[in-house]
Amino acid sequence: MAMLATVTRMTAAGPLAWFRDLIRAESIKFRATRSTYYALLALVVVGIGVSALVGQAIAARWSHMSVLNRAAFDPLSTTFRGFEIGQLIIGSLGVLMISSEYSSGLIRMTFSAIPQRRSVLMAKSVVIGITSLVVGEAAAFVGFFVSQALLKPTGVAQSISSPGALGSVTSMGLYLAVVALLGLAFGALLRHTAGAIVALFTLVFVLPGIISALPSPWNSRIGKWLPDNLAGQLVALHPDPDFLSRTSSLIVLLAYPVVFLAAAAWRLGRTDA
Repeated sequence: MAMLATVTRMTAAGPLAWFRDLIRAESIKFRATRSTYYALLALVVVGIGVSALVGQAIAARWSHMSVLNRAAFDPLSTTFRGFEIGQLIIGSLGVLMISSEYSSGLIRMTFSAIPQRRSVLMAKSVVIGITSLVVGEAAAFVGFFVSQALLKPTGVAQSISSPGALGSVTSMGLYLAVVALLGLAFGALLRHTAGAIVALFTLVFVLPGIISALPSPWNSRIGKWLPDNLAGQLVALHPDPDFLSRTSSLIVLLAYPVVFLAAAAWRLGRTDA
């Protein structure tokens, strides 16, 4: 009902005010379900908690590690081990933002009130994008400080002012927003919660493992284009020289949600709800 009241006010507004009210309407729906808060809380707890456990485990066995393993250790990448699971949580929330409306039939009411389907998708993108970015950045910064504090006994802990540290932390928050937008795009494309989550899981979690098992040089030639490896280049203290540079990785990573959301917008305009 709150959304319908907002839509009624939108009819007399200008384009900019109309879209602002559309974002507000989507925000109301987004905040109205408990699953939103549960997912965001799970992202924070799992992301920070697992990273802390990994940091503590490495610090405990540091004295038993070989010189070679110590030299290869990346204290920045270790900070974000927990977010490998967290990306699936925030991505699933992106899927549910639209797939739940298809499963409940609410999407017909939405499109009846607002025939501009692509504008609805854009408004959803703004809401989930900003939310995941803010929460993701906050979790990434807390995870960084907790993990690095636990790694202090090793002598390789980084401060936020260390070269590359700030960029690494902010890149992780950005990556979580990208995954959330990909989830939204898959939800709009497939219109089925389980199918969209499986597709997202395959892209960000399964494919990197499969591609890494390929013989060289195909593992790096293909793997360097995958979202997980692109993010790895951005958060690592020493990026893999066989993969894309930091700048190229950032550009390709940002292109992912643009391409998939464009495909979702095209389908919304061509097929019925």
